[in-house]
Parts: sequence; structure tokens; C-alpha cells
Amino acid sequence: MNVLGFANLVLSYYLWTWTYWKRRGISGPIGFPILGSALEMLDSENPPYLQLKEWTKQYGKVYGITEGLSKTLIISDPDLVQEVFVKQYDNFFGRKLNPIQGDPEKDKRIHLFAAQGHRWKRLRTISSPTFSNNSLRKLKTTVEDSALELLRHIEQQTAGGKPIDLLTFYQEYTLDVIGRIAMGQTDSQMFKNPMLPFVRAIFGEPRKAVFLSGTVAPFTGPILRKVIFSLPQVFKNPAVHIIRQTAEAVENRIAQRMADEKAGIEPGEPQDFIDLFLDAKSDDVEIENNEDFTKAGIKVTRQLTTDEIVGQCFVFLVAGFDTTALSLSYSSFLLATHPEIQKKLQEEVDRECPDPEITFDQLSKLKYMEMVVKETLRLYPLGALANARRCMRATKIGNYEIEEGIDILCDTWTLHSDKNIWGENANDFVPERWESGDEHFFQKGGYIPFGLGPRQCIGMRLAYMEEKMLLSHILRRYTLETCSKTQIPLKLVGSRTTQPETVWVNLKPRDDN
Repeated sequence: MNVLGFANLVLSYYLWTWTYWKRRGISGPIGFPILGSALEMLDSENPPYLQLKEWTKQYGKVYGITEGLSKTLIISDPDLVQEVFVKQYDNFFGRKLNPIQGDPEKDKRIHLFAAQGHRWKRLRTISSPTFSNNSLRKLKTTVEDSALELLRHIEQQTAGGKPIDLLTFYQEYTLDVIGRIAMGQTDSQMFKNPMLPFVRAIFGEPRKAVFLSGTVAPFTGPILRKVIFSLPQVFKNPAVHIIRQTAEAVENRIAQRMADEKAGIEPGEPQDFIDLFLDAKSDDVEIENNEDFTKAGIKVTRQLTTDEIVGQCFVFLVAGFDTTALSLSYSSFLLATHPEIQKKLQEEVDRECPDPEITFDQLSKLKYMEMVVKETLRLYPLGALANARRCMRATKIGNYEIEEGIDILCDTWTLHSDKNIWGENANDFVPERWESGDEHFFQKGGYIPFGLGPRQCIGMRLAYMEEKMLLSHILRRYTLETCSKTQIPLKLVGSRTTQPETVWVNLKPRDDN
């Protein structure tokens, strides 16, 4: 075959993929030849997850898009969500990943978010005790210390009634917490943390050329990944810097523990996630093959490798930084714009948390605060990127035949504002809708801020604890008020997560304190 013939063959294959959904009788945005809708899914000025909502209005609750050679079915039908994430989990246990993110089967530093099959099951089993109530209770003091440190900075910055951008303050807080409980950071580094610019950059403007290359030409993914990680000074990839810092922290801890053991020093209580993962053991996990990881077969190691510990700490650092900071930002905006709800929440905090220190058990009594947080996550869902699965075996959901390799992405923003689930006031901030609990919303497949099914976010309870702790301390001292700089409505940006551009508010000291 000559070069021209080969080029025609390749072009024909791309065009065949580009028209995949049309040939199957499924509507959706056609996008551009070869690229499909890849550019829209990388547009941080028009967040992709809000774009999905617009497409859903146009094409309905089930439609298809292509991104290069990737074929994705978008769903916001709660029955189909339940089918994919829960009932047919064994057919959808993989993630929707760009090839430059690594091979979930071979990457030595694979983490819980990207892993699939037996590797995921093993990592999840070993990691789960790290987020148990018993473990979180031990972390409470560290979380509260960071909250009080942030309050000191807030007090300094708001002197004289000056407004502040709470988003930047909350990012300082969440990075401080996760650095101390996951990365061996021994004290607060708030407003002087050298890691902050790198972590922020991960959620900034995406490197479109790199991601497009992995999408349009998947075979280039492993090559690009190797080059990027080999030449960090050239590509300035923030993830490389964070992974190297994480690896250094893990290696230093291993060396310290070996030295202590040689000196006859007994290991004490775990200091952070690194210690917890080094100590972690799981029940026997048996494997036959990665295609059906419900079968029993051979036993695997009961401990994490050093590379796997680096991977887990990296993903918890990145995920723990962004999502909790955003949830706090959205909660604060909604409280500032709904003073009657804020007053009710302050009354609960005053009643349940009367002492200077807030205990772990007192946090669990803040029922109205839990409703506020859940309602915030409904109106501003954070985990839309995570609400995607890859079909690992051909199957059928509803009336749709799904081939192996097809990605399923939930349009979470549409799902969370569906009037058939939430009623005519679906677009309003009404924490009281959660008074009867949330089980029925989960059962309907209509509420998935932390995902759904076996791959639901492992850090959910830690995020709740961080948010409730900080909001309690803030609301005991201040009332949040809008100011001339407050964006109403918020301008939303971002491609990996959807975040407010700013959250400027006034923090008015409470007269009743």
C-alpha cells in the first residue's frame, strides 16, 4: 500500500468513528471532523460540564459525542445512571481516561481514581480503613488546628471591614489539611506553601495540545507521558513536580522507619497517610483475571508497594485540595445570599458547639449543616469528571446496545436539577429538602456528588468533616455578607472541575459574640 492509500485508510477510519453515533441512530453534537467535540470538552471559559447541560436540553437525556477516537454516551436518565454505576458495575468498572494519564493495567504508580479491576479492588480494600470513622477521629485535631490557623489569617485580612476572596482562603486551608494528614507536613504552611502554585495549576487552563494528542492519536499517549515526565523543565507539568515531592516524602519516611527499627525504637501512632499506607494490610484479595474480578483465583500481596503509596498520596492530595475548597466556596456564597438560612445554621452551631474546641461527636450533631452541604453539592456538583465509566464488556442498558470500549459520562448538572426528581423548586437553594434523608435520592440515581456504587469517593467523610469543622468556626464568629465585588450569579470556569472565578464576601463579626 502506498502512502496516499494508507492516508486515505486512516482518514476513513477517523471519519467512520466521527459518525459512529449517527450510524447507530443516536443524536448528539457532531463537532468537527476527526476532533469531534474534543475542543468543547477542554474549554475552561465554557466549562464542559455546563456545556453538557446545554446539549442535553437540545438532544435529550441520552446522546453521543466523539472526541478524536473516543466515543462517549452522555446520560442523565436516573434509571440508566443506576444501571451503569450500580446494577451493571461488573460491566462498567473502568474509568474514562485519556491515554496520557497512564495505563491502568501497567502503571506502577496507579492510584485509586484510575485503577480498574483487581488493582482497583485491592487498592480500595487496603485504603478504606484510612477513611474510617476511627481514623477520621484521630485526624480531627489536625483539621481543627488548620481551621483555627485560617481564622487567624481571616481576622488579619478583614480588619477594617475589608472583603476577601474566600476561594483563595479555602484553597490555603484544604492544602494545609491534606499536606499535614497525607504528606508528612509537620506544621501549618498556610500562605507560604510552595506546593500551592503547582496544585492550583493542575486545575488551571489545560494543555490542549497534549490532551488532544492523546485523544486524537491514543498511541502517542504513552510516548507523550514518558517525554513529559522525563523533561519537567521543558514541559513545566505541575503533576510531575507534585509526584516527585510525594515520592521524596514517602522515601524519607521509609528511611526514617528503617533507622528507627535499627535503633530499637518502637513505631508509634501513624503520623499521616504515608504511615497508614505503609502499615496497611488488606484481607486476602484473590484474582483470576482482570476481565471478571468477581471470580476467585490467585492471592495477591496484602501491602502497597512504594510506588502505589506515592500514587495514593498524590491523588488524595490533588482531589482533597480542590473539591473541598470548591464546596466551601459554594456553601459560603449560598449562605451569604440566603441570610435566613445562614441564621438558622448559626443557631444550630451555637447550640451544638458551645465550647472553644469542636469535638468529632459534635460535628455529627450538625444535622442542618449537613443539609446545607448536601444541597450545595446538588446545585454545584463537583465530581462530574469522576462520574464516567468505561464499558469493559458489551452489554445493554435500557434500550441501548453498548459496545466494549465505549465510555459513559453522566451529565451530573442536569441530573441534579431534574424537576422530575427534585420538584418545581429544583433550581432553588432549599436545605430542608434533605430533612427526610438522602437514601431515596441515591436509590433513584438522582444524586451523585461523590459518585455512586462501589467506586463512590473514598474521601467523602473526610471532606464533610473538613467543611463542617471550618464552617462551624467561621459562623460562630462571623456573618457572611455579599459585597460590591460579589459575583451574582457566580461566573463559573474550569475544565477538569467547574469552579467560581471568585467568591468575594464581607465577614461581619457577630454582635452576639
